[in-house]
Amino acid sequence: MIGDGLLERALTVVLILQLVLVFWNRREMARPAPRTWSRDAPLVSILVPARNEEGNISRCLDHLLAQDYPNLEIVVVDDASTDATAALVGACTDGRVRLIAGTALPPGWSGKNWACHQLSQAARGEILCFVDADTTLAPGTISAAAGLLDDHGAGLVSLLPRSGSTSAAGKVLLPMVTHALLALFPIGAVHRARHPMVSVAIGPFIMVSRAAYDDAGGHAAAPDHVVDDVQLSRNVKRAGHRIRLGNGTDLVETAWYESVGEMWRGFSKNTYAALDNNPWVGFAVLLLLIPALLLPFIRVGAGFLGDGVPEAALIQCLLILATRTVTSLLGRDPLWTVPLHPVMMAFWGATLAHSMSLYALGGSVAWKDRDVPSRPV
Repeated sequence: MIGDGLLERALTVVLILQLVLVFWNRREMARPAPRTWSRDAPLVSILVPARNEEGNISRCLDHLLAQDYPNLEIVVVDDASTDATAALVGACTDGRVRLIAGTALPPGWSGKNWACHQLSQAARGEILCFVDADTTLAPGTISAAAGLLDDHGAGLVSLLPRSGSTSAAGKVLLPMVTHALLALFPIGAVHRARHPMVSVAIGPFIMVSRAAYDDAGGHAAAPDHVVDDVQLSRNVKRAGHRIRLGNGTDLVETAWYESVGEMWRGFSKNTYAALDNNPWVGFAVLLLLIPALLLPFIRVGAGFLGDGVPEAALIQCLLILATRTVTSLLGRDPLWTVPLHPVMMAFWGATLAHSMSLYALGGSVAWKDRDVPSRPV
């Protein structure tokens, strides 16, 4: 049926295998089971870095205080906020909440790493749980994640959140996070492979045992790394501990980004660093993967305007959209955005190219009112 050459057949086979990978990853990254803990459960320190988060911090704290886990503390670091963040945290009367004032950012540190390092120093728990200030948790999240950590003997657990973006741009472009994780990355290898480069974590929710965190050197092991979550997972695995990922889209919601500009800066800051700034991987993605995933749509579009749609290209488009439909269902992303999948892929490819150019030229990205260098300076 498909006789348009070896490359045509090869691409179709790859797209079939990608769909198979998504279903395999669905099994590997299951939703955490509910868990009930007794009052003598290990102390969990929920650690929240906050910089100019007056629009999010109260809602975040309300959800953290509603957790059903019986033994926790909540530590918030005010990272040199210029708004009412510190005042809102300080107004909380629940004794489980502590506010610490962050100290000046030292040379050689990124802002997020420095904030998390200070939180880890203030924490008293046997388990550390880093939660972004723009993230909210369902009441059973900490209990379920701690159960996942315990059941699998893991050093680090991270949960895939659902996007809370309310903008049309966010709904169209942010499903890339879930799609990239489920359709382009073998989750089973994250769980089983010992090589530290086969690791990933998702920043809005990371739970790590104190022992694993200390063995890995914490955030101080790579203080200037742009992608702090992925780098922490690599260092935890390098220290001999297991990594576990769970589908937390029914438990964790994060605001991510709203505007196209925020998404452009955020992805430009993170995308190349997430590939470990490896030019071979970067160019392979940019020159092979992205074009291969966009070409079927271009051929189908050209076919409608010309002499007819090639059958092979149509089948390839259907395979790509089927894969994206599954990842959107798993990530709880709106299905109406599935036909706009090529727009999302093209945007992600453009941010990767920009991210690589920033790294090559030693540029920076403005984030949280700070310039974040794309590479160590």
